[in-house]
Amino acid sequence: MNNELEQTISRFRQAALEFVGIVEASANFPREGFLAVVGNSLAKLYASALRLPPVQPGTAETDNAPFRTQEWASLFNSLKEKIGSHDGYWTVFDSTEKRDPVQGSLAGDISETYFDLKDALILLEAGASTRDLLWELRFSFRSHWAKHTLGALAAIHDLHIE
Repeated sequence: MNNELEQTISRFRQAALEFVGIVEASANFPREGFLAVVGNSLAKLYASALRLPPVQPGTAETDNAPFRTQEWASLFNSLKEKIGSHDGYWTVFDSTEKRDPVQGSLAGDISETYFDLKDALILLEAGASTRDLLWELRFSFRSHWAKHTLGALAAIHDLHIE
């Protein structure tokens, strides 16, 4: 692996660890403080994910890990309680199409991003092949958690929390 690629993966890993740590420590923050810190972390995370290079996977294996519904619900509920009246926001699902707005949830966005990143960190720590790891990271980012991250960032921005 070349040095630039190692640095890119390292930056992503650091951003993911920071975000996961903030979410896991959410009880230690007041609401506005949590939203400010998590918003800053999401911005770093998004920027680092954009730098991940496109690759084809080295194997045909897929991640068949079951979704952890109860763990997700527990985190979602604790974050929803933490965020309180700031949780719901309005957004459009696809900004390239004219559609009615839908209601988003900061707790939902943060929870979805958290679990995708926890899975990514498990792959990083397990020493997955570089090609498989990069493919999985980019795929989950592009197909799922990027939208949640952007929704959360827009909602936090609109709340004027610094």
